[in-house]
Amino acid sequence: MPAAELLSKYAEIAIRVGVNLAPGDRLLIHSSTEAIDFTRILVERAYGAGAVNVDVFWSDEAVSRARFTHGPAAAAESISTASRARLAAFEAGDLMLYVDARDPGALAGLDASRIAAHEKVNREALMPLMAAQGRLETNWSVVAAPSAAWAAKVFPDQPIPEAIESLWAAIFRACRVDTDDPVAAWRHHVASLNARADYLTGREYAALRYHAPGTDLRLGLPENAVWKGGSGGSPFVPNIPTEEVFAAPHRVRGEGVVAATKPLSLFGQLVEGFSFEVSEGRIVAAQASRGQEVLDQLLAVDEGSARFGEVAMVPMSSAVAAERLIWNNTLYDENDGCHIAVGRAYPISIDGGADMSPDELTAAGLNVSSTHVDFVVGSDQLDVFGIRDGGGEEAIITSGEWGFAL
Repeated sequence: MPAAELLSKYAEIAIRVGVNLAPGDRLLIHSSTEAIDFTRILVERAYGAGAVNVDVFWSDEAVSRARFTHGPAAAAESISTASRARLAAFEAGDLMLYVDARDPGALAGLDASRIAAHEKVNREALMPLMAAQGRLETNWSVVAAPSAAWAAKVFPDQPIPEAIESLWAAIFRACRVDTDDPVAAWRHHVASLNARADYLTGREYAALRYHAPGTDLRLGLPENAVWKGGSGGSPFVPNIPTEEVFAAPHRVRGEGVVAATKPLSLFGQLVEGFSFEVSEGRIVAAQASRGQEVLDQLLAVDEGSARFGEVAMVPMSSAVAAERLIWNNTLYDENDGCHIAVGRAYPISIDGGADMSPDELTAAGLNVSSTHVDFVVGSDQLDVFGIRDGGGEEAIITSGEWGFAL
């Protein structure tokens, strides 16, 4: 394990910046048996910040795998007790902190359709929670902790103990833990992202154009589109780390092709070398060099899972990208470069969207789905342009970096 001081600072970021816990709050931590020691530090920090109750839900990948290898067919379509408990905790007002320590390939070799079915039924059961999180009505955040399997994939040439230490060190740098005052550093960083979001909102772009090797894509934006920084304008930060400024594309105004530049960990399996062809906003063809079945399952989840719900700008000079790693973890990969999300749009991406019904959001051009999966398209060869109503173009991303200055 890393030095206690660094772990304590990291936990402080998660509690004070991530969920922004206040005295009197209740906190539910969703963690892994791979991250017991760090989770205990989080609990201590939460109580130190004034929490009146902190509980932990533990997950274990061997237990998850057993559902699909030893359980009957009905096990794949059962709503888990953990999902029911999460919903009850949300209804009781608990803040939610998720500790991601997953093995990117934990469910490799299993029937992707069974995994997708289980994901779908549990997402649908948790829709009140997920909708509130998407509207930023309840404080929540995701942080990561190394597991042996994850570290081995990021640093395959190192012995496991060294790989774990290397991954901890990379996480600390990416999350600004190694600064003199990490909480102050985070507040400055979030303010910078919010300033860029305000600038892009003010430009009132009608569409975006992406150009890179394997990518030639145009995505329309809805009227009254709102760009958000990594905190979404809320007093908490849903993802630690975050480097993005994001918006939502119009659900039916998309044409072209787009190629992913990072692997995607999906349903406990890796998808690599994949690309999409888009027509009228819908993904009409998808190809992957690895994980094709898993990718197909994602696009078949519901009507909205074959459309895009988010566009996010991330410079290649970000603290995450500076590590020059293949993270094999969506939390980190999506903050390593520009990304697009398949599935649900965040209602806050349109003026007044937080008060709209699903039908109203659809009519306004936002995608509605039970899923939301980010994939990375960023590289030092990516250019993204904002298109004005009159057809003029302005650089947003140039060769992977911000194309405008504030």
